[in-house]
Amino acid sequence: MRKYTFRKLINDIHLWLGIISGIVLFVVCLTGTILAFETELVLLLDKQDHFSKKTKEKLPYQDIITSLEADNHVVKDFIFFKEDTQNLQFTLLTKTEANSGKPTRGKSVQINPFTGQEIKTKGKTKAFLHTVEELHRFLLLDRTIGRPIVGVCTIIFILLCLSGLVLWMPRKIKQFKKWKSWKQGFSIKTKANWKRINYDIHNTFGFYALFPMLLMGLTGLLWSFQWYYNGLETVLGDKIGKSRYDTIIPLDTVYNDKPTVNYIALLKNTDSILSYQNAVTRVTLPLKKNQSIMIRKKSNSFLAYDAADKLQFNPYTNLLISKSLFQDESFGSKVASLIRGIHVGAFVGFISKLIYFLCCLIATSLPITGTIIWINKLKQVKLT
Repeated sequence: MRKYTFRKLINDIHLWLGIISGIVLFVVCLTGTILAFETELVLLLDKQDHFSKKTKEKLPYQDIITSLEADNHVVKDFIFFKEDTQNLQFTLLTKTEANSGKPTRGKSVQINPFTGQEIKTKGKTKAFLHTVEELHRFLLLDRTIGRPIVGVCTIIFILLCLSGLVLWMPRKIKQFKKWKSWKQGFSIKTKANWKRINYDIHNTFGFYALFPMLLMGLTGLLWSFQWYYNGLETVLGDKIGKSRYDTIIPLDTVYNDKPTVNYIALLKNTDSILSYQNAVTRVTLPLKKNQSIMIRKKSNSFLAYDAADKLQFNPYTNLLISKSLFQDESFGSKVASLIRGIHVGAFVGFISKLIYFLCCLIATSLPITGTIIWINKLKQVKLT
């Protein structure tokens, strides 16, 4: 009787975990492949919803805000983009929401910067990708059921990556010093039979995609388990996705009325402090009297949108009262800001997105190639 070795144990763990989670991981990885270029797909396929033809000079921001707030709404923030013709994006709250003092996502609308008119988006691509995202996160099930299923399968995915790495290594310790023992794990024997090619695709491609797959898995757990979310914040020492938690600073001086913001002067002051141009900029407005106005500006050299420099001004005087530069933050704070970008591969722009896309394709293929390997082994056992 053959001895039951440690490698055999790892192989059995890898096999049965893969069988248990295969269908869910196939769906999650396939949808992840589609979502890798989510932003680009929306802008490309729904371009008419996001860009306006330049007809004249842009309207002043204050005129647009005044028009939007005339309908029992309050503007929470707005974003303007690098492209001169891209629509402005405003977040609207009802007056009840604005006065509640509680964090509220609000309603997002797109505004033609030249006419001030709201763009009624068709958003077919965005709607499709929203469905894909729900399939990715909780399999289109009730969230209380789907999220734990995806979360458990994500933990299994991480274990599969680690056990796969062990199985990828040479079988014996004495072989570790020989390059020949490692070489076969880096290449595919294209002249071999189809069974060996399938095995090499599973083994070799799995190794090349290993690190990005681990990053996807370790960050993906944030959307499944609150305990993991809280624990990672404790480890990093900062709030994850910090832009949602940014605090508007109360002013030292007490003013009797809400400010009338001079956006031209305010943005001119911003550009004098953060001199890089063609940047995505978000302006967060004070919802009450005696609060600061915040401006986040992302340089093209930064890693992701959340990795932005942040300035806070006194909206009554346009004087700077706080400056927070991304480059000055601790390593944990930077990771906390970039966590979503790390998960979707947006943290180094197009190159990292392309790498994640290819790795997601590989991850999608692993349940298939792995199942084929298992079936082939079952056939061999029956023949013997």
